[in-house]
Amino acid sequence: MATAFHVYVINNLGDDKNLTTHCRSTETDLGTRVLEFGAAFDWEFEITIGHVAEYWCDMSWASSHGDFQVFYEPRDALRRGDQKCYWRIDRDGLYLYIKSDDDYELQFRWP
Repeated sequence: MATAFHVYVINNLGDDKNLTTHCRSTETDLGTRVLEFGAAFDWEFEITIGHVAEYWCDMSWASSHGDFQVFYEPRDALRRGDQKCYWRIDRDGLYLYIKSDDDYELQFRWP
């Protein structure tokens, strides 16, 4: 049996600030995208029993750059809710929507 997940990366950096992101897992390279302010990049995948899903996104804007683990099934499957992961990318870091709190919480700061 498989469970489907949907991940969203949303540029919330502000006007005239593009976000460049390259997301991938060990099996899938989702390519490089340039997101204008307010734009989103999203993808779906399925997790089967006995397989651990993990996705990383290399992100940059202006002089900020980092490689972030945006999905790791043992850590994230339950805290996301409805199998949807919303990442809001802000100037101070990456925020994840936590369904139980009905709010975004800072997860990663820009290095």
